Amino acid sequence: MEGKVHHLQKCLDGIYKVIRSANDILCGISQPSVCSEVLQSPQGVAYISGVNEVYKVAKRVEGGMTSLNIDNQNLHNRLRDIELTWNNLQAFFSFSPTILQMLSSELTAVCSPATDSENGQIRTCGVCLFRTGNELNGKANTVLYNSCHYHASCANFWLNCVDSNLPGLIAAEERSQTSEPCSSCAELPGHQL
Repeated sequence: MEGKVHHLQKCLDGIYKVIRSANDILCGISQPSVCSEVLQSPQGVAYISGVNEVYKVAKRVEGGMTSLNIDNQNLHNRLRDIELTWNNLQAFFSFSPTILQMLSSELTAVCSPATDSENGQIRTCGVCLFRTGNELNGKANTVLYNSCHYHASCANFWLNCVDSNLPGLIAAEERSQTSEPCSSCAELPGHQL
């Protein structure tokens, strides 16, 4: 359990850093008209879209913690920090109807259950520890790498913002030394939320 908590702490710290950085950038713009121009530019929309993907990783981490009954005060505090910073960041989005529309359509749900039809097992993301499968709007944006499942956005975030090795790879190395199954990317039989 301690390994999962450390793993999730690294993930949440990286998420907080990305969202706080976006918030700091927008807070540094003193003129509302300039902020509006930035947020309505194609680059601004693309940037906020990327930050939104990172926020969705945080929501999946929260779901993974709940589904695995991980109750850690430091993790909860970091999730609270992320939520407060995200809420502050959203105040700037009123300058851009395009961004508001994009966010309202994307953040209705994070994931839906994914069951492997062959054996009834739930596949779990090696980054957020939440189930993988049918994403929003019916898109299945998952990646299978080194026998571990990942949400594409979780793997992308981890590799670009946390570590150059996906956490399932680290767990696989430990597994080969201890001959125990990889708990961060293993399929969990009968796992239910």
